[in-house]
Amino acid sequence: MGVPKKFIFVLSGPIVVSAFSNLALFSGSQSSLKLPFRSSTVAVCSNELAVDIILLRSGSPGQANMALPTKPTPCSVEDWFKANGFKISKSSHLGGSGWATQTRFKSECGQEFFVKTARQSAEKMFAGEALGLQAIYESTDALRIPKVFTCNDDGVGGSYIIMEHLSLGGSGNQTALGRAVARMHLAEPAAEEAKQGKFGFAVDNTIGGTHQPNRWDDDWVRFFREQRIGHQLKLAENAECDRIWTKVLEKTDGLKQLFVGIEVRPSILHGDLWSGNIATAEGRPCIFDPACYYGHHEAEWGMSWCAGFGTSFWAGYRELIPKDPGFERRSVLYELYHQLNHYNMFGGGYLGASLQLLSKLLRDS
Repeated sequence: MGVPKKFIFVLSGPIVVSAFSNLALFSGSQSSLKLPFRSSTVAVCSNELAVDIILLRSGSPGQANMALPTKPTPCSVEDWFKANGFKISKSSHLGGSGWATQTRFKSECGQEFFVKTARQSAEKMFAGEALGLQAIYESTDALRIPKVFTCNDDGVGGSYIIMEHLSLGGSGNQTALGRAVARMHLAEPAAEEAKQGKFGFAVDNTIGGTHQPNRWDDDWVRFFREQRIGHQLKLAENAECDRIWTKVLEKTDGLKQLFVGIEVRPSILHGDLWSGNIATAEGRPCIFDPACYYGHHEAEWGMSWCAGFGTSFWAGYRELIPKDPGFERRSVLYELYHQLNHYNMFGGGYLGASLQLLSKLLRDS
């Protein structure tokens, strides 16, 4: 399946910036390009490149606006490489999960790509990830975020996202990571709705393999009550969870009592921050595979039970964002969302963990 001609641009001089990727494209064969927004290079192997979406951007992180992409015409991963002049010399399967597989591709001109594929549409699986990575990139230059070249349907019922391949190291300097995440949380939102005080995201996305709704709402408590815990409980269909949750809502005035005396403002959240999504790249902390939305910064720590954040991390984070009163009570609520999601994905002991957290919320309220 070829790429439609309406998406072909022959570049003869001016810089064009392709959406999602921040990739500057110049004409010229086998050119090595300096990216205008980052200190890395990318090889371009052809004068004629298939550009899925064009979004002109300028300035430094925090100055460019997020934009919903125009949906490209479906094509296969192989056709995308061919249309962009990349001849693939090697591919390596990197494993995957129950909802996506991962492959590393290397072109003859040395550019390496990381590709995730899924059996669902790009709109369901990857559009939110692409926009999420862009939103994190906009927030701070303290984090190394992988560039996204495209996400698209493959034309045969599946989809993919193509990113730069990064050589990842360990979790690195935890104090630096803490500071970097704090700067991300403190950044002015890129989305206009979030600037106006609303919580949510431009698109729905996924948390693991579960649909995550992100409808804009100017009330954080209602947003988390309905679109996070309420959504997971509907999927779980467990009478005991529902019974305890109803009592929690009655006892806390619909969760409002957990937020008395604090100000909640929209921060861009990675949304699924655990050890498997944290590394270092090019000497900087690197986070990836997000489930982004704009929310209360404390909600970021709902996956802390899988992250291993130590005293050095929290020292760096708390240098910039002090702990608010009631943090421990709210942390139970935020962990509950992820334990319920794990139950909905995997079953097993996650139900017991969810019931324990629900009971703790009820007991401590």
